[in-house]
Amino acid sequence: MGVTVYAYAVEPGTSRITGYGSDMQQVVDELRRVRKEIELEDDRDDLGASAVYAFDMVRPELDQLLAVLSGDSELPDLILKDRRLVATESGASLTLPRTLQK
Repeated sequence: MGVTVYAYAVEPGTSRITGYGSDMQQVVDELRRVRKEIELEDDRDDLGASAVYAFDMVRPELDQLLAVLSGDSELPDLILKDRRLVATESGASLTLPRTLQK
């Protein structure tokens, strides 16, 4: 049985996933802090929408852990499955995909 974890990418398509958490609201709050820092420090007013994802996290097998320790694999690639977009954050608002809206 897996556990759901949440993650964000500040600029989907151009950046890797930046932060992870077990609670979606915690991840959204952290994403908002990071976006504000980027906008202030880098003087960016063109920062596009950021993505919040949900993953199913599974327990790694011993051979997978050994591959990570040997540098042959990345742990997130082995334990995070079924990535789903659960929200986008544009700074002005948080948008849930149509399938998640109630």
